[in-house]
Amino acid sequence: MQITQTVTRMSQELLPEFSDAHCHLDLFKDPNKIIEESKKNGVGLMIAAGDSKANSLACIKLANGASVFTVIGIGPDFSVSDSEFVDEIEAEILKNPQIIGIGEIGLDAKLAKEISIEQQKSIFERQIDIAKSLDLPIVIHSRGAIKEVMRIVESKKVKKAVFHYFEGDEKQAIELAGKGYIISIPPFETAKRKRVIKALGINNLVAETDAPVVGKTPIDVKKVVETIANIKGISLEDAASKTTENIRRLFYI
Repeated sequence: MQITQTVTRMSQELLPEFSDAHCHLDLFKDPNKIIEESKKNGVGLMIAAGDSKANSLACIKLANGASVFTVIGIGPDFSVSDSEFVDEIEAEILKNPQIIGIGEIGLDAKLAKEISIEQQKSIFERQIDIAKSLDLPIVIHSRGAIKEVMRIVESKKVKKAVFHYFEGDEKQAIELAGKGYIISIPPFETAKRKRVIKALGINNLVAETDAPVVGKTPIDVKKVVETIANIKGISLEDAASKTTENIRRLFYI
């Protein structure tokens, strides 16, 4: 029995550390159970993302400053209903060291009929200004609006950003990587996304699950890292190590 336990423990210790750059832990029925299961399966780092006031506050409570950190903010969906929370973001960050960035924030063209792009821009730009004043990275949502988001980020001279659930093409990805931004790969494979992975250096890539919205749990990030490893022609261990290193470097954790 002792030999079996020792072998099991050694096997776990030899596993590479996988990291989920973007998930919504607060949306799970039992977030703490999901966190523990993910850790047991090699996912040693998870970034919980808020996009509303309620979700952001819930993520703050879940973040432990060790395996789970959080970014908070108001995303496009809540840029009208929760706009007042933008004025509270800085105070929350200053009193909670487990908050490591502002996100997910940005633009969503599919919401334009319900929430004007101008309103979304206003909230997006205000939060960029807060992040710049605190020298924090931003996590960007850019569904259907990548060109306009790129224009705003450039005009605001943003230095640190991760493009969550990247849907642009390889040319856009190369341009963003050239500015030092990070491209986050979700667990939904497309030919365009594979070209993006192939076109970028490993230093500009991270893996995410967007769980439970897209992936089932943060454990699904292992499949994303495997895809990155296969396309880049590197070992799974190296892909896991580099994508984890990229997250830690961006967020100083």
